[in-house]
Amino acid sequence: LTWYNAHLAPVGSVDGETITTDQFNDRLRIEAWRLDEATARVNTAVLAGRLTEAQGTAQQGTITQIRTQLLAVTLERLIDTRFQAKLAEQEGVAATPEAVDARLLVEATTVESRHAWVIEVAPVTDLGATAPTAAQKAEARTIAETAVKDISGGKPWEDVAKTVSTDASTAPQAGDLGWLTADDSRADEAFLKALFAVEVNTPTEMIEGADGIFRVGRVTEVAPESMDNAYEAKFQNQGITLDQYRAVVAGDVIHDALQDKIAAGLLGPAPQRRVAEVFIQEPRTTPGDDAVKVRHILYGPNGDPNTAADLDPNDPAWAAALSKATTTYARLQADPSLFDGIARKESDEPSAQGPSGSGGKLPYFDSAGNVDPAFKAAILAPGLTDGQILTPVRSAFGWHVIQVMYRPTDMEQLTALKAKADGGDDFAVIARDNSEAATAASGGNLGWVARGQLAETLTDAIFAAPLGGTSEVVAVAGDGTYLFKVLDEETRTPEGRQREELTSSAFTTWYAGKKAAVIITRDDSIANSGVS
Repeated sequence: LTWYNAHLAPVGSVDGETITTDQFNDRLRIEAWRLDEATARVNTAVLAGRLTEAQGTAQQGTITQIRTQLLAVTLERLIDTRFQAKLAEQEGVAATPEAVDARLLVEATTVESRHAWVIEVAPVTDLGATAPTAAQKAEARTIAETAVKDISGGKPWEDVAKTVSTDASTAPQAGDLGWLTADDSRADEAFLKALFAVEVNTPTEMIEGADGIFRVGRVTEVAPESMDNAYEAKFQNQGITLDQYRAVVAGDVIHDALQDKIAAGLLGPAPQRRVAEVFIQEPRTTPGDDAVKVRHILYGPNGDPNTAADLDPNDPAWAAALSKATTTYARLQADPSLFDGIARKESDEPSAQGPSGSGGKLPYFDSAGNVDPAFKAAILAPGLTDGQILTPVRSAFGWHVIQVMYRPTDMEQLTALKAKADGGDDFAVIARDNSEAATAASGGNLGWVARGQLAETLTDAIFAAPLGGTSEVVAVAGDGTYLFKVLDEETRTPEGRQREELTSSAFTTWYAGKKAAVIITRDDSIANSGVS
């Protein structure tokens, strides 16, 4: 019995197929080794200067997080490997020895990386606007084109980058982006493609990004693709046989083959719709009867809300912060449409800032919520009306300019917003002032959407909406509430990142349905490991 428990006792099952303790432990060794290998590669990249210390720390943090859940992750991957092998037989796909060889080669290879630099020219956008005017875009284009000519004519890159680039995070370093790989999702897709096509120390052409920013790039160093000839020896030295490892890789190959087959029907030319969105995140807990949503602009003393509580209440920095808040309050009394733009530009709340920030929008607060007492008292005061801008409020963090947004529910709010949009109100302004998505600052611009790219309930709503009109309001449990506007429709072929997103989304939806239809058991001590 002891031997049985140590080797053959079940730790789970899928569709009637048992997973034994030995099978689990074999897979666990492989998953642990893969994390060790990932850690070593991150350390090597940091030492080589191809990752900054901060980037290395972030990647190691992700690896550490997986380690804390490794038992549960391993069991779930075993379940998926077993079940996907069955589905592969039904779908007529297989992992050939040649495909496994090729996948092993990919694992053993470190892809090419390039030390990249950028000059960004973002069109000026008027405060309160959701997009630049045609003249503002043309001016930015001319500046970027002139930068290319100046560099090609012999002006030092560093001088042009520091004086022309509008990207505050890279311009002081002459546009240094660090090292990029061809699949780096942080960079604009067209710009990244240009960087990997250009010769060293030759500027790219001017590229207009999907975000409307004009970019010029260059590459100063290339680290070519390299293969680790000791890759197989490394895992074999840890007691993992080649057959054991190839079996796991075969599961990876089958996953990709299934994914490609399921998505194949969605990757050809088909109608796509260009849409804008308003998205409101589902509350973590049910809002109380007195709950309200607000947005705010925070002015911390000395611009630092984190040290405000330790500052002398009579320090002049508090008066300076109040002066800024009072000025902003007066501006918003005259023109409330400026709220989002001021919040993104001036608020000392980091999460509010920039084009992908929140614009100062906050979740529901009610009398039971844990929030600064002065802030809570101000937003829950009786008699407040939606849209009202409050006189500056002092909290432990600084001075706040607050606008009351609305009270529950989100469905009722979006239904009211839909009526406004259908009545002719600018949807981009509605999205800017109400959406909690990262697209809010751009008027909710989501780009082109194909069937299968988003959750089925969302794409159904998008493709059922009239061209130029809005969708029905859609609530997705565990996610949030959506409203879309259809701006255009074209027959398009998915490419690049959209193709990758569509492939992944289509498979995820298909596989979730298949997996939900079979009986799966999991050892509770494993499945719940790492869960706090």
